[in-house]
Amino acid sequence: MVIKDINIIAAMTNDRVIGINGSIPWHIPEEMKLFKQITENNIVIMGKNTWESLPEKFKPLPNRTNIIISSSLGEQKGANICRNIVEALIIAKNYNGQIYCIGGAGLFYQMLPLSQILHISWIKNSYIGDTYFPAIDFKQWIKKETKEFAEFTYVQYLRKSRD
Repeated sequence: MVIKDINIIAAMTNDRVIGINGSIPWHIPEEMKLFKQITENNIVIMGKNTWESLPEKFKPLPNRTNIIISSSLGEQKGANICRNIVEALIIAKNYNGQIYCIGGAGLFYQMLPLSQILHISWIKNSYIGDTYFPAIDFKQWIKKETKEFAEFTYVQYLRKSRD
């Protein structure tokens, strides 16, 4: 089975904070706009907690194929429910577009070894959090693109070849 490249997209502080109390600790409209721009017309894979953290008006995330990995979630309008990553990737293969893992922390941890592209918005301010992105071994990655914004720096990383 040929799997498309797996992208991870996340916003985090320099100390890898991605969340607190089930939500994002910052409100940066420009970063949300970039997230939408990158993921639109593509496939987003998320865990149950990420799905549940979305405001009702954004469920499912519009103009994207929504896939939720959960062992307990029942049917959700406009979303595919899968029990594990393998099932999610098999379903994703049937749709057009790039695959984006959008969180949460547990899913990032599982998908990081499988991913080829990271889209990281490095939040410039510090925030208190209780949820962290897994440690990244940056020796395995090459910076492909960097864009400066007022409150964050967007960096796209490509995994070095695994010869």
